[in-house]
Amino acid sequence: MSPLKRLVKSSAFQSTAAFIAAFYIRLVRYTSRFIIRRPDVPERFWKNNESFICTTWHGQNMLTPPFWHNWRELAILVSRSSDGEIIARLMHRLGLSTIRGAGVPKGAKKKPKNKDKGGAVALRGMVRALQNDVSIGMTADLPPGPARRAGEGIVALARLSGRPIVPIAVTTKARIVLNNWDRYQINLPFSKGAFVWGEPIYVPGDASGEALEEARKKVEEALNAVTEEADRLVGRRSETQPAAGAPSSPRSAG
Repeated sequence: MSPLKRLVKSSAFQSTAAFIAAFYIRLVRYTSRFIIRRPDVPERFWKNNESFICTTWHGQNMLTPPFWHNWRELAILVSRSSDGEIIARLMHRLGLSTIRGAGVPKGAKKKPKNKDKGGAVALRGMVRALQNDVSIGMTADLPPGPARRAGEGIVALARLSGRPIVPIAVTTKARIVLNNWDRYQINLPFSKGAFVWGEPIYVPGDASGEALEEARKKVEEALNAVTEEADRLVGRRSETQPAAGAPSSPRSAG
């Protein structure tokens, strides 16, 4: 193992990285002016102590934790990787719990590098959590892409648990977009921001085949809609996601 990998895997590095990230996320949240749309959506569930599944697109979820501002538990699905360990420690610093594990994109399950990601264990854990009134936070799309394509896992979770999927989007006008598969957004402080809740999507317990695919597409469309709405609220024209493998350059929008 290289010195750099040993450093990243060290507990001291992971704790320090999580501390810095938590500080930065709070800085952005509390120095920016946020417009919040449809806050009544989560309040319906919170009022009745009911759990639900929060979902965002990958790379667009940096600022979601500070908006879960109530005593009800939210558990975030986090991978078992070294990066995932930093994210797990970050979530705990921000007052959220985690469930470790990750799925793989459809058609990729036989690749050796995708073995033992803990997807099945994580799915069972999320179903139990939801049935015990713990809400779940997870991204709908899966690495390594394509981005903005909802996977089958999220609709399977909704079907098995009987809990709805609530799409959410958060952004700031000032941001840096990285040149990676999900075009990860680093939101910048002292900006105009928007947090948008979408309407809940229910998946019947007997759904299969075409019904599950229809639900998956509905999640995809709803996430695109709230993302576009958030962009409009901060005064930015929503961008079309490039095709898989298409180059894009990092930039900051002010």
